[in-house]
Amino acid sequence: MSTESTSTTETTSTTEEQSGEQNAQTFTQADVDRIVRERLVQQAKNKFGDYDELKSKAGESTSLEQRVADMEARASAAETAALRATVAAEYGISTKKGPKGEPSDADLFLTGNDEATLTAQAQRLADREADRKKQGNFAPKEGSTTSTGKDDGESREFVRNLFGTTD
Repeated sequence: MSTESTSTTETTSTTEEQSGEQNAQTFTQADVDRIVRERLVQQAKNKFGDYDELKSKAGESTSLEQRVADMEARASAAETAALRATVAAEYGISTKKGPKGEPSDADLFLTGNDEATLTAQAQRLADREADRKKQGNFAPKEGSTTSTGKDDGESREFVRNLFGTTD
């Protein structure tokens, strides 16, 4: 019996080796390269499959950040314009455009962005306007004639002869 048992064991192991050899296939180098390439593509899809989606979301966040920055700039400009109008009204500075579309006094002279600067500019402009009104229009030599002290008779005579006129 022992001979039968040994032979059965050998037959079983020989059968297992043959079935293992049949399961093990031989691959060419091209087959191995193709399998590796397919595996790398599959791995890349799994790893970077949502790359385009993430990239588009990043682009959206950049555009949202830009929109927020634009809104903040517009809000700041509106606040400055409102402050400029308030200070101009307080100090009596004109905000009307000129007849030919010239900028208003407030546009020309109130150029600051904060309340302290705008108030200082308006105060200075109001003080100058008050001084001008106080002194009035003044021409120091109005109505008087001045002579150069030279006798310009020869020049006058030349001009008379040139144009043929008499005094």
